[in-house]
Amino acid sequence: MVMKLAKAIHAPSVVVVDPRFEAYQELVESARSGRIGLHLRSSGAEGLALAKKHPVDAWLVAADLDDMSGLDFVELLRSQLEASKATDSEGGEQRVAIVSEVPGKPGHWEATEHGADHSMVKPISMADLETFLEMTPAEREMILPGRDLARSILTLPVSMGAAVVALAVVMLG
Repeated sequence: MVMKLAKAIHAPSVVVVDPRFEAYQELVESARSGRIGLHLRSSGAEGLALAKKHPVDAWLVAADLDDMSGLDFVELLRSQLEASKATDSEGGEQRVAIVSEVPGKPGHWEATEHGADHSMVKPISMADLETFLEMTPAEREMILPGRDLARSILTLPVSMGAAVVALAVVMLG
C-alpha cells in the first residue's frame, strides 16, 4: 500500500494523540522547518474532535491515553473516518499507528485487529514516519526537502541564490 501523491505534492499532515509529547521531539523540529504539518493532542476526545475537522495522512496514537485506551481510540477513529468517507469521496487514506513505550505492548496483531495499520515504539523519528507512510525516495526528496539552508540556496536558480546571499549579507552587516 503506497501513499498516493498524484493530486498535489504536499508535506504530510500528522496528528499525535499522546499526553506525553517528549517522544516526538524530532517530529516537532521537522514541523518547525516545514517538513511536515503536525498537530499534537493530549487526549482521545481532542483527537476525535480534530478528525472531524481536518483530514491527515498519519495518526500516531499512544497505547495509553488519559481518557481511553489507544486501541479504543483507534476503533472510534476508524468508524468516524468510515462515516466521513461515505459522505466525502475526496478524503484520502489516513494511516494509523499505535505507539507504545515498550516493544510488543500492544503487539502488532492486537493493534491491527483494532484497526491500526502499524505499531511503533517511542521515540518516533522522521525516518520512522517516512517508513510508516511508505514514502519512496523521490517523494521524500520532493516533499521533505533537505534540512539545511545551503542546500535550498543551491537548488534556486543562480540569480535567486545570489539575491538570497546578498540579502543575508545586508541583514548581517
